[in-house]
Amino acid sequence: MAETIIINAATREIKVPDSEINFGVAGERKIERKHFRIEGRTYKGVDLADGFAWKVSCENAAKKPCADLIDSIVADATGIEFDWVVGAAPMAFKGELKFSVCAKRTNSLAEILNEWHSRIGTGIVNAGLEATVEDIGGYDLAAQLQQEASQAKANAEAAKDAQEAAERARDAASGSASAAAGLASAAASSASAAASAAKTAGDAAAKVVNEGVAEKLTEMQNIQKDVSTKAQTAETAAKNADTAKTAAQNAQKAAEKSAGNAANSESAAKTSAEQAAAARDTAQELAGRVIVDDALSDTSASPVQNKVIFAALAKKQDVQRVTFVINDTDGGLDAVVAD
Repeated sequence: MAETIIINAATREIKVPDSEINFGVAGERKIERKHFRIEGRTYKGVDLADGFAWKVSCENAAKKPCADLIDSIVADATGIEFDWVVGAAPMAFKGELKFSVCAKRTNSLAEILNEWHSRIGTGIVNAGLEATVEDIGGYDLAAQLQQEASQAKANAEAAKDAQEAAERARDAASGSASAAAGLASAAASSASAAASAAKTAGDAAAKVVNEGVAEKLTEMQNIQKDVSTKAQTAETAAKNADTAKTAAQNAQKAAEKSAGNAANSESAAKTSAEQAAAARDTAQELAGRVIVDDALSDTSASPVQNKVIFAALAKKQDVQRVTFVINDTDGGLDAVVAD
């Protein structure tokens, strides 16, 4: 599993793990995937995840600038993550590849409001056997130049054949010198036209390379950015819809749970009331069975009354009778315990 390339949002420093320094072989296109995480979502009050368009700027091994747009990012409370699928331009030449991350936020007039850059990170593009070409956005400009040069060569050869035919005709028709001269002139014109066409083709191809590449790249980047923005908007709307759906489901479950709790409380209250009524009836019934006998009769049939009598008898058994008599000697009182 690929390790993560870490960028510090405050210091802009890039840390490339040793396992991620190798970017593949020269000539590859959209094969290598590098995973980035920016530690720190905000910098001095600016939320880097809010409305920013992201790209990776490069300088390939031939010292030529290039860039790949980032389709989407994933942000959490502490950082931002995204994947860079390395395109053809960074991988066009073997050697050291330099790269950095850039984020821009614009208004509706395409005016840049905020722009954030990381420091430079490096990787290695290994040598391969395929010849390198200038290839941007799927256009093989080298092949186009080769085709136009081949056509120019064919036109020049055709002009040469025409000139040779004219010369043969002039030699064969020595009596028609003026006609031969006309043919020679026509051949020369054809040769000149072919040379002009070859130069025009070469100039047009060079213009495409020198002037058109940047314009095409900018146009493609703008289109890709627009598509990426719309896709991100649609994704956000889908997430909001899922969140609303989940909240509604949770609210319904809470309502069902509250209704169940209310039913249980009502049932418990009813049960408690029934138990209280039963206890009241039992108390009334037991109260009706108690008979109070003031005479403490030995013949009482009341269990309570019998217990009272038994307790009284028990107390009587613990009492000792004492009689006081006058002592004849000193006239005091003496206590006499009865047997």
